[in-house]
Amino acid sequence: MPAHSADADFDALIAVVRDRLSRNIRIRRNLPGGGRLRLDRQLPFLCVYRTPPRDEVPDEGEANKTLRRDRSAQELVTTEGAYLFASGDPQHAEGLSQLCAAISDVLRDHLGALLVLEIWSIDDSAADATSRTALRPSFRIAAPAHESLVGTIEALAEGLRAIKLHGLRADVDIVEDDQPGAPGLASLTRACGAERCLTIGLGVRPVYRDAATGEVYPLVLQSLRRQLAMAIRKGVFAFTGREKTQSLAHYEALGPSTIAKAARVVDQQLCEISQSFDFLLQVTPVNAEKAWEDFEASNYAKAPTLHYRPLPYHPSLLKRQLYSIPIEHVEDASLMQLFEQKQDELDKQLDALKHLGTRAFYYDSLHLYGSPDEDLVRLADSILDHTRAAADDIHENCVPAEKVAAAAREHIDYYHQRLPDFQASVQVCDTIASALMVAQDRLFISERSSIRPQRLEPLLHHEVGTHLLTYFNGRQQPLRQLYAGFPGYEALQEGLAVLAEYLVGGLSVGRTRTLAARVLAVRSMLRGGSFMETFELLHDEHHLGPRSAFMTALRVHRGGGLSKDAIYLRGLRDLLTYLREGHELEPLYVGKISLEEVRLVQELRRRGVIQPPALLPRFWDEPNYRARLANCRRLSLVELLEQLL
Repeated sequence: MPAHSADADFDALIAVVRDRLSRNIRIRRNLPGGGRLRLDRQLPFLCVYRTPPRDEVPDEGEANKTLRRDRSAQELVTTEGAYLFASGDPQHAEGLSQLCAAISDVLRDHLGALLVLEIWSIDDSAADATSRTALRPSFRIAAPAHESLVGTIEALAEGLRAIKLHGLRADVDIVEDDQPGAPGLASLTRACGAERCLTIGLGVRPVYRDAATGEVYPLVLQSLRRQLAMAIRKGVFAFTGREKTQSLAHYEALGPSTIAKAARVVDQQLCEISQSFDFLLQVTPVNAEKAWEDFEASNYAKAPTLHYRPLPYHPSLLKRQLYSIPIEHVEDASLMQLFEQKQDELDKQLDALKHLGTRAFYYDSLHLYGSPDEDLVRLADSILDHTRAAADDIHENCVPAEKVAAAAREHIDYYHQRLPDFQASVQVCDTIASALMVAQDRLFISERSSIRPQRLEPLLHHEVGTHLLTYFNGRQQPLRQLYAGFPGYEALQEGLAVLAEYLVGGLSVGRTRTLAARVLAVRSMLRGGSFMETFELLHDEHHLGPRSAFMTALRVHRGGGLSKDAIYLRGLRDLLTYLREGHELEPLYVGKISLEEVRLVQELRRRGVIQPPALLPRFWDEPNYRARLANCRRLSLVELLEQLL
């Protein structure tokens, strides 16, 4: 491209940047020479990567290797809300310098000085061979001896040293350089004033690629991008402390505040596949009540034969769609990690549905839900040993299904008045194994449900006030995974739902015995116990009523062996631990998330990507709620149960 043409292109781009950035409007533009500029909003920094000049590449083969390296190295900056990657060819040098000066000029009036962080790949030299073999990450910070940068460099170095790859912590060297920048390239900020545009250079050892061939190790690169992004934000956060015009509560607030188009597309496609089937509904027997009647008629001697809904899709075809989703195009490292984990979970669910009713389903179930740990088993044993058995929930004064449906609709109407989009449906049917069950935006009620009057309200807080509420809260967010469900979200969902029963004063001893029995039933099944052996364990040894023991055994042995039911007690135990550690309950209602991903949810909230929950549970303002929540913060689960006795 002729020099004058490049200059003209840069002049037009600079005019756009000045106009939009001054109004704090997002900018995403291609650059002359094949680069890109992204400014999510007014931010006090700019991450830069420049490719080596083409005239330094000796031959075509080397050029291809360099191209592969360039593409992987530039991904180290695209995690940020303010980045620029561009050609390092001399003909673009002046235009890039003027562009940086324009950005600095605009931000000076709003944020003060601009920090330019230029990243490059440290050469794979023979001297680095030992470190390369060990795959230890390594960084070199180059910066001028500028007093105002001392704290920034210290924070950046500390963040870099926390990076861990292949089990190895990173090495960090700090060198003084009056004009830091990519080796062999002209200073990018020479057109900026020294006080309004400060530069730090960051050399990165490319442990994410093969030194000989240039082939990239994508999982290593992904991990490095995620950790490097956090280190950069910590450094920039320290930099903002020098400016009175800048006020940030947390370094994570410096991340991108919007979901880019590529991420929105991936989010939508994953959600469409997730919503195209309901895993729990598909693995629920449609003949549970008939199976119980036959089992009772056999005097509890003959294991049931279970039947399931036919699959209205082919799992292999859904998996083909699943793996055609271009997750690798997502720049946001946090969202990319979430999407990959969700893809993996959907893959396992589809495998399980393909194997429904076979021994293979058992192994798929283990991949999805794992097995109960020994502490959980001991907790379940303790609950059953220290509480008295209650009769099965079959009484003459049980609430009929029609009244259960009416009460459920009243709860739904309460939330609908506060959030018009809360439009759940209620269906009375005879094809579910439990009294109540939520699937996406639907509440199913068994026409043979036998719910005691004192249990009705707690169960509605469980199903409507937790499962439906988090679903519709998730639908208010721009990230669809918040209602489709984060990977592994069920444990926290069930923990929250059972906690709701306690917080409204309706968690009974019988209910906790049921949760404990499910854990022991799962362990029995995983140890090779048959349906009859599991039933006898619950009925004869732990004194559950015959119907409760049957339904618990059925839930665990359905499909070929499902270990999901251990997550109820595990979710409650882990949630109480979370509360005792001083964490807040409110963020957990933002959608269907897992405890493991609360950290990500808080990051996305600080970045402004997602908002606080649209609705909080109905009991939130009730007078006894705070006192009961305080109990949860200071007492163990066993101690809470002792209060119920």
